[in-house]
Formats: sequence, C-alpha cells, structure tokens
Amino acid sequence: MVFISVTGYTKPVDDIEYQAEKEKGHANGKLKSGGLEIEEQEVEREKWGSWFDFILACIGYAVGLGNVWRFPYLCYENGGGAFLIPYIIMLFSCGLPLFFMELSFGQFASQGAVSVWNISPLFRGVGFGMIIVSTLVAIYYNVIIAWTVYYGFKSFTFPNLEWISCNNTWNTEHCFDDYLNTTRSLGHGNDSVRATEEFWTHKVHDLSDTIGEIGGINWHLLGCLAASWIVVGACISKGVKSSGKVVYFTAVFPYVVLVILFFRGITLPGAWEGIKFYIVPDINGILAVKPWRDAATQIFYSLGISFGGLMTFASYNKFHNNCYRDALIVSLTNCGTSIFAGFVIFSTLGFMAHNSDQQVKDVVDSGPGLAFIAYPEALARMPGSQFWSFLFFFMLFTLGLDSEFAMTETLITAIVDELPPHLKKWKPLVTASTCFIGFLGGILMVTKSGLYIFTLMDWYSAGFSLMAIAATYSLVISYIYGQKRFMSDIQTMIGFVPGYYWRVTWGFLAPFLMVMIIIFSFVFYTPAYYDEYTFPPAAEAFGWIMTCASFLVLPGYMVYAIFFKAKQPSFMERLKFLIKPTKDWGPLLNEHRREAGYPELHLVDESVANGKGPHLDQKVKYTAYSHDVQVSMNDVRDNPPPYPASTADKTYC
Repeated sequence: MVFISVTGYTKPVDDIEYQAEKEKGHANGKLKSGGLEIEEQEVEREKWGSWFDFILACIGYAVGLGNVWRFPYLCYENGGGAFLIPYIIMLFSCGLPLFFMELSFGQFASQGAVSVWNISPLFRGVGFGMIIVSTLVAIYYNVIIAWTVYYGFKSFTFPNLEWISCNNTWNTEHCFDDYLNTTRSLGHGNDSVRATEEFWTHKVHDLSDTIGEIGGINWHLLGCLAASWIVVGACISKGVKSSGKVVYFTAVFPYVVLVILFFRGITLPGAWEGIKFYIVPDINGILAVKPWRDAATQIFYSLGISFGGLMTFASYNKFHNNCYRDALIVSLTNCGTSIFAGFVIFSTLGFMAHNSDQQVKDVVDSGPGLAFIAYPEALARMPGSQFWSFLFFFMLFTLGLDSEFAMTETLITAIVDELPPHLKKWKPLVTASTCFIGFLGGILMVTKSGLYIFTLMDWYSAGFSLMAIAATYSLVISYIYGQKRFMSDIQTMIGFVPGYYWRVTWGFLAPFLMVMIIIFSFVFYTPAYYDEYTFPPAAEAFGWIMTCASFLVLPGYMVYAIFFKAKQPSFMERLKFLIKPTKDWGPLLNEHRREAGYPELHLVDESVANGKGPHLDQKVKYTAYSHDVQVSMNDVRDNPPPYPASTADKTYC
C-alpha cells in the first residue's frame, strides 16, 4: 500500500487499484480518481522499429542536397581545402554540441518541437519558430525534388540527352555546345549561353523576365510536384514505422551512387585537375569573415539544427537510447560525406573543363546551377550518359526525400502532440492534409516566375533565424532550466554525465558564435539575386517577412504568454511563473519519471484537478515506500525517491 498526499487531498492507492482505474477509463481517455475525472496522460508513443531505423533516418536527414551541391562550391569559393578549417571548427564548437542537445532534449521528453517547451513555457515561441522554418523550407525543398523527378524522366532520351543540344525549339541564337559542336550563332561571343543553361531556363522553367510576371503554370513541373508530395505522404503515412523502413533505401542508396560516381570520375581525363582545384588550400581566403559565416550556415543547414526535425526524430526513441553515441555518428558521417562528395563533384568538373578546354573555375557553379546545369553537362559527355544521368538525379531524389520526411514529420508531430489523446488516432488525416497544403504552397514555384520565388524563399526562409533559435534554446536550457538539471536528465537516459566540453559549448561558445554571426550577417548583408536579376523592394520586403515570421514569433509568444496565459497579479510573478517547467514536464512514461525523480503523471493530474499550480517545483507531497526505506518528498526534482531495490519491488509511485 502506498499513500499519496497532495495538499488538501489524501487517499490510499496501490498499483493494482490505479491500474484498474486506468483500464476503466481507458476507453474514453479519462481516469476517474477520488471522484475527479482527470485526463489519462500515460499514452504509449510510437517508436522506431529499431535503433538502425533511427540512425539511418538521422543520417538521411542530415546528409541532403546541400552536401552535394553547396559544400563543394563553398570550398572552392572560400579558399579550397583551407575552408575545411573553419568548417571543422564550427562543427565542433556549434554543430556537434547543438546536435546532441536537440537529440537529448527531444528524447528525454518524448515530445515534438512545440510540446517539449513545457520545460519553460515562456519560450514556447522557439518551438513555433522551428515549425515555421521547417514549413517554409519543406514547401520549397519539395520543388527541388520535383526538378529531380523531371530530369530523371528526361534522362531517357536517345541518342543524346536533350539538354546537350542546341537544335531544340527552346534554344536561342546564343546557344552553343562544344561537345556536339553545334551552335545557332556565328561565333561564341560574350553573350553565348550553354545548352544546359538554356534547357534549364527555357524548357524546364520557361522563365519570365521578372518576378511579377507570374505567367502560366508549367504543367510538367506541377505533375512532378504532385508526384513528389504523394511519395512523401505515402512514406510517412504511418509515422516513423513506415518512414523508418523507407530510409533503409533512401539513406543508403546515395552512398552507393556516390561511390560509383567517384570511381567513374577519377578515371576521366582531367579529373585530377578538378580535385587539385578542390583541395589545394588558400590560407588567405579564411582570414575574411565570409568563410566563417558560410561554414556556420552550412553546418546548420547540413545537420538540420534548429529545424525541429532532430527533436521530433529523437522523441520516438526508446528512453535509454544512447543519443550521445548517435550525435557523434551522425555529425561525423555528415561531415565526411560532404568532403567525399566534393571529390565526386570536382573530379567530374575537372573532366568537363578538360573536355571543353576551359579552366575549372569557369565551369563551377553553385546551388541549383551546379546540380542542374554544370553537372548534367558533364554527365552528358560521358559514354552511357543516359545511365549516369538517371543515376545522379535518382540519387538527388533520394537525398531530398530523407530531408523532406523529417521537415514534414516535424510539422505533423507538432500538431498531433497538441491534440487530446482521443484525437491522436487522426494522425493519418493530419498527414494527408499537411502534404496537400504543402503542395498548394509550392504551386507558385512551378509558374513562369517560379524560379525567382524559389530563390527568394531559399534566401530568406531560414537565414539568421536558425542561429537566433539555436542561441535562444541553448541559453534557456543552460541557464534557466540549468545545466546541472539537464546533465542529470541525460545521465538518467544514457548512464553517464557528458564532460565539460559540452557545458562550455552549450553555455558560452555556441551562443557567442551564433550572436556574432547574426551581427556579421547584418553588417555584410547582400540582397537576394538570381543570375543578373535583382529583386525589387516589394520582393525583398516579402523575403524579410518570411525571415521575421520565424524569428519574431519568439518575443511575440512571450508577450502573448505574459498577458494572456499567466494569471498572476504582477508582471514579475507572471514572468517567474512562465519560466519554470510545468508539472507534466519530464519523461512521458511513469516508469521513467520515477527513475528520473519526477512525480508520476496521475499524481500531477490529481494535483492540477485540485486547483494546484502547474509547475514542477511547487510542493507536491507524497511518500514512497520501498520495503524498509521511506522517503518524504517536497522537492521531487532535486531529491528523487530511491529506485526500487529490485525489479520486483514496484510498490511506490
């Protein structure tokens, strides 16, 4: 027999009696206790099928399109191999620590990016900021996947790939291609345009002159966009149970293709010139601010920090999963993949430069230009070009899918976690609705001016707000919740306390670097542009609205919470009330709450039902008996009850 005493309410309870009450109230999600109906909280959360499912999903999420098309270009632009110096420094000073913090944060509470902020309700806006960033990026990211689908289908054209020829209806008189020695002009002047670029501009996008000229819809891209969202929805329809199996292919296949393309690339003539261009360091290049800013941005995009996806994935882990080990594996794998992808890309670009009698720097392009203009031209010059082209774009397709899974699942989980228990069964409907709305959001980016809109979203949707979000949650967990408490939570999960490196980076180094990069981002601000087109002020304003939407939600929610959520009479009392963890903060299941020293959820429910405050550090008295050991608890967080002497001894709450 165990006695639970909540101020003003005492009743004898034992495990059998409580379990019987749970079963009686399970059908409607309510638990009747002492004449009070309280909502059942201990709901089993879906889990990954295995640890391997989770680790592959994280690798697939972290290793995305940016590893293939952005990292190699940044190396070239910022001193070649010397760029690895700021990149690795930013990885170990910001990337790895914040990656581990997000994993452990989500795993401990088993909640998504919004609900997890029961740790300090005043900062719930951080979770909403993550959701906004993930939503915006997921919308335009699936447009990229649609492009890979289109190029994948176009890879099956014979005898030559369409984008290598100048004899098509979409080509202009400025088109040229040295490979087929075809041109529509008398010479290659300064206004000459490569055939691959004309295919990208005039055939794929039928690009208008300005962002304001929406024109019509490119129906071939609309169909590919719809197909992409259908694939995403089908793969995540059953949550991590289904996506956890899909990643066995989507996370592994890109590595197979990268290895094949690597060995194909280094055997091509001119390949070593491209590799030398990639790895030879220019130390002077890293003395400027830009390489450090680019390195930090690449780390955030590549690892998926501040998007909420890491917390979401970790929330489906088993409570005692070693997230410390996982953070090291995924972060280092991601870094290694970026470096390896650089060899794959530049070996092929070296061949392209050799074949066209150009310098490597003249064939290097960034972002979509590298993946959809420069590299396809190199593939078209290889024997069996159709096979290599399809392999490359199918690789991009699978790389994009993994990241899209995570961002879409982040939004879905945030919605479902806020639903009452009896409505959580409608998650498939939430999934379908989310995918459909995402499809609608992407339609503007498959119009005639869609490439401009895409560029604007890519430029502004995540930006410095990622670093503002990261700096905020790092400081909140380190100083408001407390590093000592957080380390204790981690120890409960993995069995040991992480070292001082993590405390220094969480509490000082990472936030400091984030703030400095935000400042330099404003000082060295560059307006968005596409090729030679600069956006009008109205478009720039729209871009800043996207940036502010994910950033200003942080102070905006604080104001809302202080004036509408808290009911205390004074401002300071409301502030104090909102920065403390709620009573239901902690592990999801009671067995883990007991182990970590948190009151069980049914005890919390009874306390709240009796009109007591919802915060963890308010006094919640109960007495725990473990055979001949008795502990009376007032502060259940700092003085946890003794763990049972044996697994058979469970006669305490």
